[in-house]
Amino acid sequence: MSTEPQQEAPAQGPNLTIADLVLTAQIIQAGAAKGIYRAEELKTVGDFYDRLVAFLESSGAITRGQPAPAPEAAKPTQEKPNAKTHRKA
Repeated sequence: MSTEPQQEAPAQGPNLTIADLVLTAQIIQAGAAKGIYRAEELKTVGDFYDRLVAFLESSGAITRGQPAPAPEAAKPTQEKPNAKTHRKA
């Protein structure tokens, strides 16, 4: 038997990636498009978004002048014509 103390495996911390930060920017964009932020929150959200985008640009995750791509749920969809609403007279 050894008298040396056994070393425990280091605890693994949260796993946050650049992709997660890009997703955060997309979530902010989607929320802004849907108007979910109150007026008194806009400056705080906007300041954070600006810092986040600056970080993502400096890391090369996104290119300058192009905000993070909008998530699929926030992209506008084309409505298909409805036969009931598009009757010919």
